[in-house]
Amino acid sequence: MAQRFVVMYLVWLGVLFGLFYWDLSPLSHAPNEWLRLRLLDVLKAGLAEGQVRGSDIWINPHYKLIIEKACNGMIPALMYLASIFAYPSSWRRRILWGIAGTLILLGLNVARIFVVTEYVMHTGREGFSLVHDFGGNLLFMIAGLGLFYLFIRGSRAG
Repeated sequence: MAQRFVVMYLVWLGVLFGLFYWDLSPLSHAPNEWLRLRLLDVLKAGLAEGQVRGSDIWINPHYKLIIEKACNGMIPALMYLASIFAYPSSWRRRILWGIAGTLILLGLNVARIFVVTEYVMHTGREGFSLVHDFGGNLLFMIAGLGLFYLFIRGSRAG
């Protein structure tokens, strides 16, 4: 069963990233841009007035964070969905957990961007890599694995 799960996980990763993230896929542009724009809307509402301009979050007059496609939360959501879809369970359960987990991960992504912004505003650009690359990835790994654990735990119980 574990071997089949790994193969199916890799297949689902390929399918989901191929359809919804690969630049050459006609299905990838609209959802990625929509997520990026909604993220910027939330950031505009939560940060100081004028701090978000276009795709940029201005930390100070000389330094800005640029919100691009890779910042929209799609990558951890697709990785999570691949694990849910690869695991043997009813499709109804997979879809419900997929929707709930994706919404949780997208919410965590918004929180992550706020934390990165605040941290860099207080520590300077030297702190960016630590909080963005290490802290952000760690947050998504723990959240994604935790959600998947709860999903499989419930699958075995029911």
